[in-house]
Amino acid sequence: MKEENKSCRIIKKYQNRRLYDTVTSSYVILEDIKQIIVGGEEIQVIDIKTNQDITRSVLLQVLLEEEMYGMPTFSNDLLYQIIRFYGKSFQSLLSPFLEQGVDFFKKTQKSFYEQIKNVYGKEKLSFGVELWKQLLQKQCPDIENILREQAQTSANAFLKIQEHFQEQTLKVFEYMQFPFQQKK
Repeated sequence: MKEENKSCRIIKKYQNRRLYDTVTSSYVILEDIKQIIVGGEEIQVIDIKTNQDITRSVLLQVLLEEEMYGMPTFSNDLLYQIIRFYGKSFQSLLSPFLEQGVDFFKKTQKSFYEQIKNVYGKEKLSFGVELWKQLLQKQCPDIENILREQAQTSANAFLKIQEHFQEQTLKVFEYMQFPFQQKK
């Protein structure tokens, strides 16, 4: 989650749908915004007409472009699972769950690069990273399958927990004799 006091780059969105970077005083496209974020900066996008923060919407557009034209990150199955969480009682828990997973991945990646640096030294870090890329290219399908199975197992477990809590809640309401009718 973004800290409130952390400064971020302001992008203004005009009615003509153009995005204006206030730091460079120039118009930008979604690819530029992606590069700003990849470079480590955070952005805040303000709709000039309504003065509303539309950052989330623009970030989703960046993701959509990457998913459509780049190498996709999300499988159809994962997208189905995410969509199925909307409107459910556990929807609010999905974001922290995914954030923890991404945070774990970042920590693992950082630890890996530290180990490469310790083994190969700082001057040969790119050599170690290149070896890692070669390994991933050879092992990528296997690694993807392992990660996909793990994510699916976690998602299924999460869904079962949600169903269990819903069943327990209904039992509590029945026990307390609340006047409601269960959908059949």
